[in-house]
Amino acid sequence: MWSGIVTQAVPIFNRTAQKAMEYDLVSEGKAEVVVKVAGANKSDPKFGDSSVHGKTFYGDGGQGLVEVEIFVPAQITQNQTNVLMQILLHEMAHASGLVEHSSDGILMTVPNIWPDGSISSTKTSKKMPPFFLSNSSIMRLKKIWK
Repeated sequence: MWSGIVTQAVPIFNRTAQKAMEYDLVSEGKAEVVVKVAGANKSDPKFGDSSVHGKTFYGDGGQGLVEVEIFVPAQITQNQTNVLMQILLHEMAHASGLVEHSSDGILMTVPNIWPDGSISSTKTSKKMPPFFLSNSSIMRLKKIWK
């Protein structure tokens, strides 16, 4: 179910972050941000049957941020591509330094997921895709990465 989502998500996130920072796709062993499907190890986070979220863990090594692991659920009740993409883009934003959720953050808020797979931050806001971050979230990213 997650096959190909990372490859699609990286350029979308890079465009969405508006050059505040960028992700590059690299081979295993070289990545500072690793995406994993939860359930392979006992220490992996547990997700409920109806989960529509992931979990991001930060590794510190005593010298600042060293590695980030993004876990996505193995099973999800709404497995439309848009929902999977929203979950991963949200976790990528966490991995880039936007740790806290924000009511104005579009991708950084708890979303409304509609039966057709479209997503919105409020019941009356513009539906995604296309996916986007709010200007305030982009400014927070720029402060982190510039």
